Amino acid sequence: MKIHLTSRPSHADLDELKQGVLRYSAQHVDISELEALALFILDEERNKLGGLSGSTAGNWLRIDMLWVSEALRGQGEGRLLMLAAEEEARRRGCRFAQVDTLSFQARPFYEKLGYECRMTLDAYPRRHERYYLTKVL
Repeated sequence: MKIHLTSRPSHADLDELKQGVLRYSAQHVDISELEALALFILDEERNKLGGLSGSTAGNWLRIDMLWVSEALRGQGEGRLLMLAAEEEARRRGCRFAQVDTLSFQARPFYEKLGYECRMTLDAYPRRHERYYLTKVL
């Protein structure tokens, strides 16, 4: 047995890790409640101009990524993506939501949507902060 280090894991490598975690977790939680969530802003040619990815697990929505192209920023599209994700999460039975963001990203944006900062990691990475926010849906 030996440890192998790589800075370029394959999708198959990462999926194998995920499946191992899910097999273990299935002993403690209902993993059938884990469901991916993705929303996209598409132009007429179906090019992605923004989107949101995350998942729902039991009564929690987890936002992993939110991106809106420079051309659409400041026009409310990010807000619409968040509200649509929250609506879908409620439909799935979620009562809470969580997201994290860096100090140069979107903390005020999330706070305007009702998210509250629960934890801060200082010096992440190096000279910024990472904020963990939650919201009651």
